[in-house]
Amino acid sequence: MNVPHSMPEPEARVWRDTIVAALCSTALFLFAHFHALSNPYVVNDDVRQQVYWMQQWRDPGLYPDDLLTDYARRYVPWGVQGIYRAASEVMSPLFFSKILTGLLFVFFALCLFRIGMLIAGRETAWCCVIVFWLMPFFLDNLSGGLSRAFAGPLLALFLLCRLKRAPWAMGVTLVLQALFIPYIAVLCATACVMAWGARVLGRAPSPPFLSRPFHFMFLLAAAVPVYCMSSGMDLAGFGPLVTEADMAGHPEFGIHGRYWIFPGPSVFRDLVVDPWEYIALFREGGTAAGIVSVAIIVIALLSGAARAPWRSLEKVAAPALYLALASLFLYVLARVFLLRLFIPSRYLMYTVNLFYCLGFAVCLQGLWRRLPPRGGPLPVVLVLVLVLVSSGLRLRGVAVFDYSADAELYRAVERTPKQALIAGHPATMDNVMTFGRRKVLASFELAHPWCKGYWDRVKPRLEDTFKAYYAADAQTVIAFCARYGIDFLVVDERHYEPSFIAGRPFFAPFDDLIRNVAGQRRDFALLSSECFDSMKAGRHHRLIDMRELRKAAATEPGNTAFPGER
Repeated sequence: MNVPHSMPEPEARVWRDTIVAALCSTALFLFAHFHALSNPYVVNDDVRQQVYWMQQWRDPGLYPDDLLTDYARRYVPWGVQGIYRAASEVMSPLFFSKILTGLLFVFFALCLFRIGMLIAGRETAWCCVIVFWLMPFFLDNLSGGLSRAFAGPLLALFLLCRLKRAPWAMGVTLVLQALFIPYIAVLCATACVMAWGARVLGRAPSPPFLSRPFHFMFLLAAAVPVYCMSSGMDLAGFGPLVTEADMAGHPEFGIHGRYWIFPGPSVFRDLVVDPWEYIALFREGGTAAGIVSVAIIVIALLSGAARAPWRSLEKVAAPALYLALASLFLYVLARVFLLRLFIPSRYLMYTVNLFYCLGFAVCLQGLWRRLPPRGGPLPVVLVLVLVLVSSGLRLRGVAVFDYSADAELYRAVERTPKQALIAGHPATMDNVMTFGRRKVLASFELAHPWCKGYWDRVKPRLEDTFKAYYAADAQTVIAFCARYGIDFLVVDERHYEPSFIAGRPFFAPFDDLIRNVAGQRRDFALLSSECFDSMKAGRHHRLIDMRELRKAAATEPGNTAFPGER
């Protein structure tokens, strides 16, 4: 990019540094996620619940009349659907999820660079980007290009627009948040209303946003997609959301359930424990390495804090204060009215980690100032290269998983008719519907117990699946397939090993159901070649064609009743 000669030198340097930061961030992402970009079976795990169905846009024959797909479609905000729909004209949604991750990673880095520039200049800007590179939390949440991937970047963009005192940009960002990640729109809107309220009460100067009556139109515009998203599940028959009374005594909402909601983690865990699991080396090296790294980081931060330009943070103090107050307010509100405002921790995690990043950056700048004078640009370049290498090693493969070991299974499933319905262990079905591109009866990723209408239909499917999967007699399996119209069964031989059954074969309470059904037996019907003809589909999997057997069973009176039928 050519910088105009009339541009002042400081501005030219800003543009040059911005370009360098973008190029470095791009190179870092390409290194960290190269395996995902080069292998179609390496994806973020949640892609298998929020993006898999978008393959319909390139092949309309996929997933016909499917409950899970209908639910998953309504689970994804409008903005995310729109950007994937546009991209599907030129590439697979699964591949675009990886490209979008990289674009958001670079965009996030540039937002932080500009925030640092506004706070205290060039050194702070580079320190913000360096800390961003070194914190795996950010790439972990960006991976997959899902709705949550927009939370950090759009929150940083909102803060940047606030620091620049750009009300129109703040309003547009608020609407984008509502379209892509609604709960962040609620967070930022609450912060704006708090700032406006403080001004009305005469406790603070006029904020840039909501200082004019027409600014409130942005709030109304943002409220529409937020409301539609929250009410869409109810209108489709998948709601309402469960209440605290509904969750009491149900292990699927506990620590061993599908998602730990009730009773939820403590505020100390949300504010300190979870962020520091990513900041320090707990995830990479275990408890001992984590504790040692915490000590080193704290010593370095304290050393840098003595020379840090704390006064420069006055510019960000008011916006940060209102964001912090809004986060805490919504966090408490979300805990009191559990699930009415989504997961409580979502209102803290992005704000807290953004503040950690900015605070660490200021301390890092102070630490840099304590070092001896540096002659020329070479030491700076060497430090930058060292940081990039360290970050690349730490971020390599973050939040992407390699599912290519079962590629033969996916190819076998993809040879079945497009309208085929597949059943098997729900943990296997996530990959079957994503890479095999066939609809399944039930999957782990889309086993969401918090939507009552949806769960009332999915829970019996899970129970019946396990009763058939671990059945001792062929008739139970055939009756199951006849009842649900199952065309093919996928069997993983490892699921019948005693160690698997005794461990965590699925989330609670289905783990106990599996152990009760399986008992101590070794003669499972689906493992018997005398009961079912099967085709090998990889080292551990077998594919069983149930079409003729279930059709025959459907014509015989009394043979279609299945244990647990509702």
